[in-house]
Amino acid sequence: MVGQRLRTPIQYCPLFLRSDCLRIYIASSFKDNVLLKYRDLATEVADALAKEGHKLVFGGYDTGMMGKTYMAFKYESARTKAIVDIKNTDILSSLEVDAYDVTTNAMQRIEKAYKSSQVCLILPGGIETLAEFFTFVDEVRMHKSDVRIILFNYEHFFSPIINFLKNAYKENFVSERELKLFDIVTDINSLNLYLYNLEKRLKEDD
Repeated sequence: MVGQRLRTPIQYCPLFLRSDCLRIYIASSFKDNVLLKYRDLATEVADALAKEGHKLVFGGYDTGMMGKTYMAFKYESARTKAIVDIKNTDILSSLEVDAYDVTTNAMQRIEKAYKSSQVCLILPGGIETLAEFFTFVDEVRMHKSDVRIILFNYEHFFSPIINFLKNAYKENFVSERELKLFDIVTDINSLNLYLYNLEKRLKEDD
């Protein structure tokens, strides 16, 4: 989905659970050695979302792309929630979040992230990020959830995954309905337009 950005003021959320701003889980890498362009992407995406008043749900690291998203939201005094593995609870002493959940394993962490969010935004990442993406898609497939899943195909990073799924469709491993369980954006403009239209639909449904 690509289009012109529509700038419409959205009221800032004074409480994390307020419903008129979106709770967005940003899946990304916590590794500090990823290329600078991906860390810059995380900053730019998070900055745009925070300025629109959205709320961040993230994996509870202050490093790599994940740390960049957290810092961008904190800079805008936007609301944040961390999903932290029990092995990494010491990180909470250096994070200033409005809410957090501690989980005991990867599956529970993904479940908490999913249930805490209205939108799951998948930035470029590795095995952990892909595991989150496919688990989110499968959850929507099985339970017809209203959670939106967005694949941010920056510089065609996810094109091999998209092509894999298209080929699986041709071979009858994936249905047409399953291909429509997630959406694709390619830049911040198309992401903002997607979220603007989503908020508009949600308000019309209220």
